Amino acid sequence: MMYQEALLLADELKARFDTGFSASAKESIVKLYVEVLRKDFKRTNCNDCYRDALIEVCNYLKREKKMKEKCAYSLLAGVIIQDFESGKIYTNANLTDEAAENYLKKYPKQIQMFGQKPDNWEERIGKIVPEDLNEELVSEIAEKLKEGVTKRQIREDYKGYLLGEKKLTNKLLESYLKAASEKADKVEDDEKSEE
Repeated sequence: MMYQEALLLADELKARFDTGFSASAKESIVKLYVEVLRKDFKRTNCNDCYRDALIEVCNYLKREKKMKEKCAYSLLAGVIIQDFESGKIYTNANLTDEAAENYLKKYPKQIQMFGQKPDNWEERIGKIVPEDLNEELVSEIAEKLKEGVTKRQIREDYKGYLLGEKKLTNKLLESYLKAASEKADKVEDDEKSEE
């Protein structure tokens, strides 16, 4: 359904506001609600829920002059995120792909706050290696994996490895192995798609 179609249907349904809604009109309101607002209609015991839904749809269409965009991201229940630069606060009701990806560019570790995300979210935000990992070391380990060195051997080789002044812990090494493995897989996939 396009914006103009939604607007026409909403106006048509508004004309029946005082006389009440037939079963087909109620179905149309539910469909309009889902299409325009991209959220589920919640039926209550009174018929006012249909009027309320229609008012909500009409207000949204007038205010935004467009249908709500379907977002590839959703936050876990009760979670909100805030863009500190603009001061905007996002919930599932107003979250957009752009807002989610801008947030994740700054705070990639906060991905655990999202219940739904695209499989390629890291690509979409332009980040393959988490910011707290050394990109050169990830590339070095990824190259070894591509050469056929086993993860077990890499764990042995990098046991006690000094990264700057810090010793590489087992937990941190696992993070490097995961990032390197993902990077090696991505390079391999890219090479296959070029062939």
